[in-house]
Amino acid sequence: MSLGRGIGRRAPGRRAIGVTLTETLVAILVMSSGALGLAGLQAESLRAGREAYERSVAVQRAADMLDRIRANRAVPAVEFEVGTGAPVFQDCMSGACGAPEMARFDLAAWKCAIGAWRDDAACVRIREMDALPGADAMSGLPEGDGTVVVSSGGDTGDVVTVTVSWRPPGRRSRLGVAMTSGV
Repeated sequence: MSLGRGIGRRAPGRRAIGVTLTETLVAILVMSSGALGLAGLQAESLRAGREAYERSVAVQRAADMLDRIRANRAVPAVEFEVGTGAPVFQDCMSGACGAPEMARFDLAAWKCAIGAWRDDAACVRIREMDALPGADAMSGLPEGDGTVVVSSGGDTGDVVTVTVSWRPPGRRSRLGVAMTSGV
């Protein structure tokens, strides 16, 4: 062997082994963009899951109100009509209530369960009577409220439309679920 070869020189026909700084930076960039994409996908998945949960709660609340109307046949369905706004308290837990008072109590309990009015004085009193779970156990929907509209179905009876709407955090528009049933 000749001593003429210096350190750092390659023998003819042999390739350098190792990774250059440019290759390393490109690999880091590709991995970073992939990780950011996965984080965005995870955030969107969580948002969609929460929205699906809220929609299922809204459907349950709407069905609950329809069941309450059907259960109280002694009162015309029109007595259950209610618009948006705070519930009106009716105490049916400490004394006897007739069918009309029970309808008002059902409406108040339903409004409290939806969410927007959970801290309202009427809802606090209903929870104190153990007619609803505590606000922590049943938080309801964000800015959730509901309406009940009754229209005459002619010979077939009344048609009731129960609507539950809410505004998820970070959204400008409200989401809603409406259920219509003959009673």
